[in-house]
Amino acid sequence: NKGIGMGRETHIVKLESIASESFHAIKAAQSVDLNIKEKLTHELKIETEFKNEWSVGAIVGNSGSGKSTLAEKLFNAVSFTPDLSKAIIDQFPEQWDYEARANALCGMGLSSVPCWIRPMKTLSTGQQARASAALKLAHANENIVVLDEWTSTVDRNIAMIMSERLSKFARNNKKRVVVCACHFDILAWLNPDWVIDCNSQSFSNEHNYEKKNFNSMCENAAAHRGTCLASITI
Repeated sequence: NKGIGMGRETHIVKLESIASESFHAIKAAQSVDLNIKEKLTHELKIETEFKNEWSVGAIVGNSGSGKSTLAEKLFNAVSFTPDLSKAIIDQFPEQWDYEARANALCGMGLSSVPCWIRPMKTLSTGQQARASAALKLAHANENIVVLDEWTSTVDRNIAMIMSERLSKFARNNKKRVVVCACHFDILAWLNPDWVIDCNSQSFSNEHNYEKKNFNSMCENAAAHRGTCLASITI
């Protein structure tokens, strides 16, 4: 059942792996009465009914619940891979001017100019995550963009900022974006049109998540001029 349809469809993802037969692996398996000779399996069965018009979708669940595999099965999207040896500001499409590049990075909560002009490999894990999200959206030519491990390496305040900005970007630019995340707190700010919960193996076109109050944090994160630049030290 490759790809996404607009009607009611059932998707089954089966994850399989062979267990190690080392001494310690056998001891661990025996502690919970597992047969070391059998493959370890996890089956995910989701019934979806996507609406014709949607911009943002979310696949959430614990690690190992099948989020990434399900996203690949449903959307088959190819994602841009950033070059860690190059500066972020130099990796946007050539036709993008400076303002567009700056706005994209600030929109993902990365407003530090020194970070923009250094090779990505010198940035922190969280900074790389924000830069990578901005670049993947910029280079997305496919109808659907899949962002895996969404906000898994950033603090929760930045996660909220990134999620709200991503939602606005998708809707304003008429793109379809799907995020895979292990954190449920981003849903209120992402405001997705549909949610797949791999923990409960459920699909919903309706939701009502409580939005936490971070006041003007999102607006502050987008600033990249004036007093913001005045405090930068290189």
